Amino acid sequence: MALWTEQDQQKFDEIVTQLRNWTSQPCLACKSQLLAEEVLYSNALGLKTSPQCLQCLAKGLERNQTELKSTLLQHIRRRPCLCKAFELSAGALPTELDCNFTSPENLPLSSRSTSKIADSTWDAGDLGCGDLVLLLRSKLRAMLPGELLELTALDPGAPEDIPAWCNMTGNRLVFQEHPLYLIRNKD
Repeated sequence: MALWTEQDQQKFDEIVTQLRNWTSQPCLACKSQLLAEEVLYSNALGLKTSPQCLQCLAKGLERNQTELKSTLLQHIRRRPCLCKAFELSAGALPTELDCNFTSPENLPLSSRSTSKIADSTWDAGDLGCGDLVLLLRSKLRAMLPGELLELTALDPGAPEDIPAWCNMTGNRLVFQEHPLYLIRNKD
């Protein structure tokens, strides 16, 4: 088991603050009351300051609500700070997933995609998970649907974070060989 670092504690403290500030507040999209787990789902998607309920997250990402929840729970389970915050706010993480689908970690990546020329490149350096996905989201939003982004991400968690984030947001990871990632912007 990995050791709990000072950086993990800082992230955890930030997440707990977000939980205190946003739980029971209205969803910024539909105005329904936010549950603690929905604040964590929003955090995992990089929406730290604009959390939404699961229904609005799924609608905005054009994803099945049950599948998105399952993917987010998988992501939370792998991130110590999010996992601890989930357990604090909502109890133990479910042991069973809510649907039958293959997570991106179990799908083979196509190395033949490496010959494609990227429409845009971004060197994220050693940005960590939260900052990385927040800025990645902005980069992709500025691109046209179907365009290819070449991402360089040195963060040691990127090999798990980037595929999970792509799966959650509907963007397609067409190549992964740490620290290089090719991401096709969703249509």
